[in-house]
Amino acid sequence: MMPFLLAEFAAMEQRLPLYVCIVGSHEQKRIDRPLGYPCHQLFLSRSGSGTVRLEGVPAFSMTPGTVLLLPAGVPHEYFPSDGTEGWDLGFIGFDGPAARAILEPLSPFSRTPFAAGDFPGLWRQLEAVWHGISQNGEQAYWESSQQLYGLLLSVMKDRTAVRSPKKKIYPQEAASDALRTAVRFIHDHYQDRLVVSNIARAAGYSPQHFHRLFVRHYGVSPNQYLLQLRMRRSVQLFQEQPGITVEQTAQRLGMETSYFIRLFKRFYGKTPKQYLKSE
Repeated sequence: MMPFLLAEFAAMEQRLPLYVCIVGSHEQKRIDRPLGYPCHQLFLSRSGSGTVRLEGVPAFSMTPGTVLLLPAGVPHEYFPSDGTEGWDLGFIGFDGPAARAILEPLSPFSRTPFAAGDFPGLWRQLEAVWHGISQNGEQAYWESSQQLYGLLLSVMKDRTAVRSPKKKIYPQEAASDALRTAVRFIHDHYQDRLVVSNIARAAGYSPQHFHRLFVRHYGVSPNQYLLQLRMRRSVQLFQEQPGITVEQTAQRLGMETSYFIRLFKRFYGKTPKQYLKSE
């Protein structure tokens, strides 16, 4: 999870030909923008699924591993398709004098979701931009501009690369059904002491094959996905139940208190108590 970051450029947009406006990822809620968004957006759907509606276009779904490029000013709304399963959506908003020239070759692929050939690679680049922006400072914004350019080039390469006809095609539909079952199992039992073998059994795969399949589709291991879900849930508990203690939160998540505190600090850069004081 990459908490929402609004890039504070301090007039850097006047110096950078390409710059980041916003970046992050979270369990997506409903968004309605009848006037569109003021900057261009790139969405990466990591898990769960969502419905997107654009002006003049039939509604479509974004499933795990899909990408959507949306130009600035296009009226739109999007929301989770399934209320029982969170939609983990990564996003980056960008603009600048060079943005239009960069987007031109990608115009045939804008406003329509597509399955990325290397989704984990694109996600890692999105994370790199987020980490850069989170450091703040002028140098961070120069670096994030370079990383953003690399990310957009990777999207372009993914769409235009010639794939070998001999490349083995994975049975996508069957795999997606199994992974949806596994993700639903994780969401239903995240507070239990889950092990990969139990999750794999729910999906109908051996632990080794399930682990490879999960990483291939989501870019993280099942354990990493579970930890990210628990961290998101911990923040929700703090927001929904102001009086809840750190110990009670850890217990609700099925975690030892000391481990929960260490993991929370790793994710958010502060301990749970520091986080609560800042809210």
